[in-house]
Amino acid sequence: MSTIFIKLLSIIKKKPSYTSKKSPTPSLRWDRILLVSITIALIVVFFLILFRSGDHIAATEELIAPLLVSYTDYFESRQDWSLNHKRIRERIVKGKTFYEILAGYGLSPLHIIGIEETIRPFFNMSKTRAGQIVDIWLNKKSRKVEKISLHLSAEKTLFIIRNGDDFLPSLTSPLKITIPTAINGEVSNSFYQSAIDRGIPSDVIMEIADMLAWDIDFLVDIRPGDTFQVVLNRYYRKGKYISHGKVLAIRFVNQKRVHESFYFTDSKDRSGYYDRKGRSLRKAFLKSPLRYRRISSYFSSRRFHPILKTYRPHYGVDYAAPTGTPVESVGNGRISFIGWKGGYGRYIRIRHNHIYETGYGHLSKFAKGLKKGSRVRQGDVIGYVGSSGLSTGPHLDFSISERGRFVNPLSIKSPPAFRLNRGDRKRFDELVIQMEETWQNYQTSGLYYL
Repeated sequence: MSTIFIKLLSIIKKKPSYTSKKSPTPSLRWDRILLVSITIALIVVFFLILFRSGDHIAATEELIAPLLVSYTDYFESRQDWSLNHKRIRERIVKGKTFYEILAGYGLSPLHIIGIEETIRPFFNMSKTRAGQIVDIWLNKKSRKVEKISLHLSAEKTLFIIRNGDDFLPSLTSPLKITIPTAINGEVSNSFYQSAIDRGIPSDVIMEIADMLAWDIDFLVDIRPGDTFQVVLNRYYRKGKYISHGKVLAIRFVNQKRVHESFYFTDSKDRSGYYDRKGRSLRKAFLKSPLRYRRISSYFSSRRFHPILKTYRPHYGVDYAAPTGTPVESVGNGRISFIGWKGGYGRYIRIRHNHIYETGYGHLSKFAKGLKKGSRVRQGDVIGYVGSSGLSTGPHLDFSISERGRFVNPLSIKSPPAFRLNRGDRKRFDELVIQMEETWQNYQTSGLYYL
């Protein structure tokens, strides 16, 4: 179009060539008038097309504009939704299932089964527990269930929203604030009770015991006067404490020996606890195969046998514990023997490598699925405390042999499983300095929260 305009304008502006000085002829003037008229007509048509396209653009903008305004409308619609619906809070109690709760609000068996199938990727309804909260939103006019929310934990809520005859799931994590928290304490009687008195949750106490299990036996090694310093994440929502997170660092002084642990994620996205030198606390062996126990008999080359009434070597450690207490493998390995072994009764022997083997005797029963040759991992339950064989009461006879020679399980020094590489050490050292400052700030200020 623009090319045509340029050509026309050039013709209009072009001066006519005269053969004489006489005035131009009338026919030439009419040609010029005709060309001008055509040009004007084309310009008019061009602008008409342009304005029509502009109408389309304006229409597109008008379609977008309501979306920009709709942010206000969204909140108004949410408010209207709340006014038109009623929320009823239910709690799952013993003997009453999630199915029964929904059935009480008019949902058909087909609907409930459909809901359970829909949310299965997020949560298995058979795992609901007593005390869980279920919110039901009913339409005030139709009395139909429009939305269901199941509070899975302080961190997660599962929403189930009606869409016609179907229900759609949505798993959400409400906003929370994370505050690293320092807690210090001193052991007066037991570490467990002292930690509880300082406000450390019971599961965190067990996590600490597991974390340092390779270096400290929390039943026999703990003494009054031992001290502990813990840094962990605590979560808050709307100003209220809701739960706790990972233990970030620990310093435990046990009988004047300092044990430290720092939580760190390396460049390969592997998370774990390390000592100050970047060595993993996950050693080759756990220090004990039981979590709750007391030592009733130590490693000895000459011990009086209570049943045989004679002195004989005892190449293990007896841990007294109630019948049925789970027994864990202290390290990765393969079962080299499982079955009845004379005075040891039900007995399991695990070969960990070409150097070490461990034995577990007087078991009441073995864990299901185990047989000779089965592979086990550190912490796997392999059996349960009992009193089989020559035994005066329920206990575990635990032994370790090194290159075929029995050694005292309580004195063995197990090497670290691995340590951080040079590339990760810089970040790890910075973390250690940060935790040091945290402990120092707590000691000078006396504040719990950082």
